[in-house]
Formats: sequence, structure tokens, C-alpha cells
Amino acid sequence: MSYSKSYPIPQEMLDTINVCTGGLGVVGVVGGAIGPGSDLIVIAPVWTGMVVKLADQAGTRMDNQTAKKLCVAVATGVGSFMAGTKMASTAAAWLLALPTGGLSLLASMGVNAGLNATLTRAFGRAVALYFLQTDTIEGVDVVAGIIIALVASQLGVPTSGAEVVA
Repeated sequence: MSYSKSYPIPQEMLDTINVCTGGLGVVGVVGGAIGPGSDLIVIAPVWTGMVVKLADQAGTRMDNQTAKKLCVAVATGVGSFMAGTKMASTAAAWLLALPTGGLSLLASMGVNAGLNATLTRAFGRAVALYFLQTDTIEGVDVVAGIIIALVASQLGVPTSGAEVVA
């Protein structure tokens, strides 16, 4: 089966994605000051709740436990990009804190907030696209692979044209 990244997402689902994106963008401000990974305690339950709600809005039932497994699998798949970027921006911010009078910490907070928002939006849209285009939930590993490919396409990483093939 193929999944199109251009499939229309209903406004109700977009609203859910936007609320989660905005909330985790705000959380990223605090996480940017503290250090990489400090905001994961908030990201994980928000992503899980977003997956369950988007599945429900698409007419698919998904329990919290399966949603958690899916979120962990996707986060693992995109984790090296996310962790590397967050670690680099935080390290640079703290190294430059003294010479910049702390302004580099503000930049790190902004970068972290932007990363949280961007990745949450891409993840939410990928989840919505998956649930809108399927009527069965395949194994978590299969679904995670499809969603990771859809996240990549949402972030502009080339995939197989306009579709992700499972």
C-alpha cells in the first residue's frame, strides 16, 4: 500500500496537531535553557495523546499502550537527528554564554522551541496521513517505519516521490 503526503488532512485533525505543536514549542523554550532531553518528559505524553486523538478523529481505535510503543519507535527513528541538533545548540549556547552576556542561551531556547514545534508538526501530520489512508493498524514496527518516512517527507527529505510505499 502507498501513502500520499498530499492527502488532505481535515481541519479538526490540523487543530489537534497545531495545539500540540504550539504547546511543545513553548516547552522547548524551557528545555533549551536546561539542556538537551530535559523536555522529553513532556514531549512523550503529548505525542502519545496526539496519536490516540488523531486515530480517533480518523475513525480508528488505538489504545495508549500501542500509541506509546509507536511514539517510542518513531522517536528512536528520528532521535539521532533530534538529539544531535539539540545537543549541538545547547553546547554552543553554554560555551558562548559568557562572551555573549547570556544571549546565546536565548538563541538556544529559540532553537529548541523551533525543533520541538517542527518535529511535532511533522510527526502529527505523518500520523494523520497514516490513519486517514488505512483501515487497519499493522504491527507497530511497520507503522513506525511508514510514519518515519512520512515525517521525513514532511520535513522535505526526499522519499519515493509523493508517496511512501509500505
